[in-house]
Amino acid sequence: MIPFELVSIFIDLQRPDARLAATRELARYAGVDQVLIFGKDAEVGMFLPAPGLPQTLRAGRRWQDFLRQCADAGSAESSLPSTPTGADSPVWGQCDATGDAIVVFVGTPPPAPARAAIGALLPLLGAKLSGELTELAAAGLAAAARDSHRRANELNAALDVSRRELQSAYQRAEHELVSRREAEARLRDADRRKDEFLAMLAHELRNPLAPIGMAAQILRLGAVTPARVQHTCEIIDRQISHMISLLDDLLDVSRVTGGLVALEQELHDMGAIVRDAVEQVRPLIDARRHHLSLALPAQAAQVCGDSTRLVQIVANLLNNASKYTPHGGIIELTLTQDATMVQVVVRDNGIGIDAGLLPHVFDLFVQGERSPDRSQGGLGVGLALVRSLVERHGGSVCAASRGHGAGSEFTIRLPRSHGVARVPPPCQQNRMASGGGLDILIVDDNADAADTLSLFLSTVGHRLRVAYEGHSALALAAQAPPDVLLLDIGLPDMDGYELARQMRGLPQTAGATLVALTGYGQPADRERSAAAGFNHHLTKPVDVTALMGLLATASRGSCGHPGP
Repeated sequence: MIPFELVSIFIDLQRPDARLAATRELARYAGVDQVLIFGKDAEVGMFLPAPGLPQTLRAGRRWQDFLRQCADAGSAESSLPSTPTGADSPVWGQCDATGDAIVVFVGTPPPAPARAAIGALLPLLGAKLSGELTELAAAGLAAAARDSHRRANELNAALDVSRRELQSAYQRAEHELVSRREAEARLRDADRRKDEFLAMLAHELRNPLAPIGMAAQILRLGAVTPARVQHTCEIIDRQISHMISLLDDLLDVSRVTGGLVALEQELHDMGAIVRDAVEQVRPLIDARRHHLSLALPAQAAQVCGDSTRLVQIVANLLNNASKYTPHGGIIELTLTQDATMVQVVVRDNGIGIDAGLLPHVFDLFVQGERSPDRSQGGLGVGLALVRSLVERHGGSVCAASRGHGAGSEFTIRLPRSHGVARVPPPCQQNRMASGGGLDILIVDDNADAADTLSLFLSTVGHRLRVAYEGHSALALAAQAPPDVLLLDIGLPDMDGYELARQMRGLPQTAGATLVALTGYGQPADRERSAAAGFNHHLTKPVDVTALMGLLATASRGSCGHPGP
């Protein structure tokens, strides 16, 4: 007869939520320290603690070996760690007939009657545990399936993202490759244009150097008439002016395209601007026997800007038309205006512009093919200057041509302004003045430049001394103070700025006229020379007219700063 108390305990063991308390009651009933219950998990083939009971035991492998012995023999005894301290305790286990459940008593084995009653009820517990573990396994499989499905969805989403990112990366790489190829093509084109420009620059510089060199050979012969000397000097002066013009073009385009030119903002009549530009270009047009026609409105076409640069814009377009138009060709300039814009159109019947070159005519150092009779040359910077200056004035410029031999047309559009234009003062030509009787000290480490300038100034009546370095100049100035000092900036022992400061510090030369004579002519260079104490700033090769004008001013006792 199975005691009712034991039946009640086993009923509680059927419920996972009451199972832990029921094991304590069973231990009390059997007179042992502790009761542990295990069920067989068919999925893994191992005995695991019943649901609702602690799931961890020390020395798990020893416990599994003991539980297998119980299942094989129906019961088994051993000594295993079953307490929190980990110390071994005697254990006795009993398995049900189906091998689904094992009850383990920790401490002394229960009495034989209790073992028999427990063994009778154990199959019911085994069936219950088997069902629970099966449900847990099924729930675990379902959860695993759901987790796998979720992971698969996440993986698919990640793959979609990766695919889109890969496509985007491929598109970026393809775009970058195309951009790189275009950049390489532009670099190759720029390199080609650079080589062409250097070859063109060498050609343009050799042209004036050839007559200059030949003129030197003629003068070296000695047996020349005064008329031939005069003619030879005119050739040298004309070719040097051409070289200066080339260098000025290079410096000008660098300053304008780099935004280093400050433009005056005044009202001007474009009709007057056009007439000034025509006056500048007239010698070239007359020399090539071009027929120039002007169509100017009766009403003033006013724009706001820098008169010098506006004249340069129109003059460059006329120069360009003249250079690319054969002798006897036709050049037309039309000036029109509407409510908002002033438009200047320059047309010619010259060699025209090929369609492939047309989009690039305003790029730096770009030129069309030279006509066989073209003698003016140039560096291909004129139209680049035109575009930069027009855009700086808020306007636009474009070119058109029907192709080779069909002439070309250039159109500039500038914002129209309203108001009263400033009347320019009458132009006064500089006079060649001989200052007469000035003590002048030239300081330049270029001996040829210093000696030839000294020879020229002494010829026109000045008293000259020459020094080739700064310290020698200071010694000469201390011995006999000069009226005027012409100082180079790039000296070997000290630069011209420092020399000027030291000259200003000497009592003998504190009031002398200091003129910087240098190859550096940017606005920053002029500002730096003024800060160092220079009265004037001239660029090499020196403009003789400007120099003689400064010396004439110095001879009248004026040492003020006239400005750049």
